[in-house]
Amino acid sequence: MNPPATVDIRGIPLTNIALDDVLNAIDAAIVTRTPMRIAFVNADCVNIAARDEAYRHDLSSMDWVFADGIGMKIAGKILGQPVRANVNGTDLFPRLCAELAGRQGRLFLLGAKPGVAKAAAEWAVGKYPGLAIAGCRDGYFREEDTSSVVDEIRASRPDVLLVAMGAPRQEAWIRRHTEATGAIIALAVGGLFDYYSGNIPRAPLWMRRFGLEWVWRLSQEPGRLWRRYLLGNWIFLARVLGDRMRGHVNGKKI
Repeated sequence: MNPPATVDIRGIPLTNIALDDVLNAIDAAIVTRTPMRIAFVNADCVNIAARDEAYRHDLSSMDWVFADGIGMKIAGKILGQPVRANVNGTDLFPRLCAELAGRQGRLFLLGAKPGVAKAAAEWAVGKYPGLAIAGCRDGYFREEDTSSVVDEIRASRPDVLLVAMGAPRQEAWIRRHTEATGAIIALAVGGLFDYYSGNIPRAPLWMRRFGLEWVWRLSQEPGRLWRRYLLGNWIFLARVLGDRMRGHVNGKKI
């Protein structure tokens, strides 16, 4: 069975393409100056969307939303809609940096705690010397300071804006403010900066290949993540199984 071009998991339409195709599309968008808004959805995001209508609206405003994580692949199998690839911002970031470095693209990093975005930017420049960092800004600013943050980003003339504020805040911020920043591409990237700043180590490659990255993350931050993984994953699967048992996905017969 060939994976469909789009899949629907709990009413969220997901673009079902490989990472290489994502990079090619981003590159083409930069060349043609075509705005593109991108989000990544994992099992926890689906649980948030189940209770947060505003978040669902923000996701629907994105040009592309991708399935992120082993939970989404399992859901696709349950629903008879195979997910082609685990497309996530953490895997995309180094390849995006390489692409931007090759064409002297400009990258702005917005979000995370003070100093984390700057450290991630330093990692990127060290790894990809041709990469131009347009600017960095932590995500701990007051709502009334948003206009000055937008002005700062716009003045830096970024091609790509990474927003790392966690769901659902980052998706709302992209929908409301990206156009005013002047960025061509905006991506909601969650905890990406923490990994590349060295703040949080990423799971070994073998664990990622076997879909066990969530186990690694839980071991690194049990106090913060136990509810998301030990309860949230089961709630997510129960909801997906309920959809399957009812024989419908987004109102359509499976």
